[in-house]
Amino acid sequence: MATYGDFPGVRVETEQGGIQSVSVGLAEKVVLFGQPEYKDNGSINGDASVGELVSIASPLEAETFFGESELADGMQEALQNGANLDFLRAVAPPRREVTGETQGAATGTLENTEIVEDVSTITFDDDGTSLDVEFRYTPGPSQPTGSDTVHINPLTGEYAADAGPTTEFTVDYEHIDYEYAFNENAVLNYVNENETGVFFALSDSDTVSSQLATVVSTLRDNYQLVSGFALAEPNDSRVLDPAETTDTNGGAEPRYNTGTYGTDANQSVSSNSFFKPAPARLDGSPTKTIGGGLAGLYAGNPIDDAVYNEVVQGYNNLEQGLNKTEAGDLRDVDLIPVRDGGSVRVKGNRATNFSEAGTAAADFFTRRITDRVILVIKQVGDAILGLINNEETRTEAENAIARELGSLAQEGLIRDNEGDETNYVVDVFESSTDSNEVKVNVSFTPFGIVKKVDASVTVNV
Repeated sequence: MATYGDFPGVRVETEQGGIQSVSVGLAEKVVLFGQPEYKDNGSINGDASVGELVSIASPLEAETFFGESELADGMQEALQNGANLDFLRAVAPPRREVTGETQGAATGTLENTEIVEDVSTITFDDDGTSLDVEFRYTPGPSQPTGSDTVHINPLTGEYAADAGPTTEFTVDYEHIDYEYAFNENAVLNYVNENETGVFFALSDSDTVSSQLATVVSTLRDNYQLVSGFALAEPNDSRVLDPAETTDTNGGAEPRYNTGTYGTDANQSVSSNSFFKPAPARLDGSPTKTIGGGLAGLYAGNPIDDAVYNEVVQGYNNLEQGLNKTEAGDLRDVDLIPVRDGGSVRVKGNRATNFSEAGTAAADFFTRRITDRVILVIKQVGDAILGLINNEETRTEAENAIARELGSLAQEGLIRDNEGDETNYVVDVFESSTDSNEVKVNVSFTPFGIVKKVDASVTVNV
């Protein structure tokens, strides 16, 4: 009979080849990736180093490590919204300087993203003439009408100058290397095999989302069952008046054109373990987002309660508000809409492949339950099938897994088998191609979901 505890993942205790107890964890490990307060030389104005996996003993320590920054705020806001202090970590990616990059055409793409959103750190030179730099957030920004001007999308690296170069453009800029942070050994080993977690990038660059999704996929292949989150990339801009323009906003604010998002936005990630909220930037701050609060909300919400219409604590107004129709537009393209109006509320929990035909466990509520079912299957199978691969042992494994699924049903996490209604099925059988492998196939029905979710595990014996 499964018991429940405040830890991530599933734990199985065995004795003399038998299952003694199965404990299902209700917590999630959380890792935030975001920008700290950088010094001019690219180091952190705090006690942390770039790429270091940092834990804190209290919310106030966040600024000690990361200075006055979005990452420090994100840790504090994650805790405010339900993240467990014992399992919260943060990593600051390096801020790298690029000098002398050359581009030979009026339009193109810079080699590195995401670019630091501060036009004072960018020079775009044409044979001694320095072009005026403005930000635009549309994919493939339009060419400027003014002379000696270039529009740059800092999230994609795409640029468009008013004319081609005399010979070639020479570009200096800085970018945030999230991919380096995602692949640090301490990060890759933080969520152990048979544990669950949330990795949240405080970035709305689709390139960054893709980099994180690659890491999440690899971890999940090894039963480090991480769910990935990043903010959806904007596909439009609000161009600012000269009086509103600063170095950090670059003359424009990012926007979501919800009616065209499904056709013209960058959406490279489609996965039932990856999620993208939008909009997420706060009003009055060019780059600060609500990502930390979202991470805490999703990781800290009770496992039997879907995150929908929940308040994200600690925020008031977003840079872009959505009406009901616009929120529905984003939901229809498998994003998680966020609305403000007195408070900031999450209006969904769909995964980025929710609308694909045949997909299952494609919302965060179902994903969390499914991941725990997968770990129950795997660990019970590992414990019993390590004995000998015969019919008797496979039947014992099948019965043990069925008992644990029955326990999950009694707790209201999945639907029970009742009368003629079969809501979960377990099948344990020898591989047809390898006598040293046993296949475990399970299908089950979560509450609130019409169709069954399939989960398969291969156990080496």
